[in-house]
Amino acid sequence: MIGFSSVARARWANAGRVTACTLGAYGLTALVTAALSRLLVRLGTDAVEAVTGVTLASFALFAVIAMSAFHARNPARAWSVMILLALPPAMLLLMLSE
Repeated sequence: MIGFSSVARARWANAGRVTACTLGAYGLTALVTAALSRLLVRLGTDAVEAVTGVTLASFALFAVIAMSAFHARNPARAWSVMILLALPPAMLLLMLSE
């Protein structure tokens, strides 16, 4: 059986965190942005104002998600939290799509 050294394990864990930080945070932020924009438009806000406001807020959301990916104990936990957080906006987006 081939085992990884501690250096290799640390590098793979770091690669998983960087991937979660970039791709996972981007995907989750885009999903939340789309869902909130649709929700605000459905509630009567002008479409341009809804998209602009939610897009501005998404920059802060991306930063928080990216920092939480490095704060997690391991990359699997970071990915599982992101997947669980993606479920409510995905369901909201499916319900609001026309």
